[in-house]
Amino acid sequence: MARGGYRKPNNPAPVSGPGALSQRTDGGPGDKQAARYISGLPYGEGQEMMNIQQSAPMAAAPGIESSGMAMSPGQAAAPIIPLNAPSSRPNEPVTAGINLGPGPDSSSLRPASTQDTIADDNYRAQIASYLPALLRIAANPNTSPTTRAIIRKIRDQV
Repeated sequence: MARGGYRKPNNPAPVSGPGALSQRTDGGPGDKQAARYISGLPYGEGQEMMNIQQSAPMAAAPGIESSGMAMSPGQAAAPIIPLNAPSSRPNEPVTAGINLGPGPDSSSLRPASTQDTIADDNYRAQIASYLPALLRIAANPNTSPTTRAIIRKIRDQV
């Protein structure tokens, strides 16, 4: 009869009960990621890595359903576009949608409403309250030219 050591529970409870009713809850679901052999390691390290992976298995990788991406019922997942794929918008500058550089600014992303105008006014007032401190930072001789340029841009927009 084996004694001591870890014994994986057959059917762990999702939450442990109090006191004398407590049970181990460290078992978890049975579908785990398979251990993967990594080739090219120095002699003996490949087997050691396999042993480590098998001793502490990871939970199964989440699918698109549990990744938090909202999809309508019956909607197919969007295809994954590789990083080296050609642009689907070759004539659009990369700065489109932000308030810097060529292309349309952020106001083109959604129609403005009166609520947005109020929020913009509140935002400008809040930034204006920080302006004296930012100007002191810009006046410091140790401040980088990039930081000075950013503060100048903020000052001009408020």
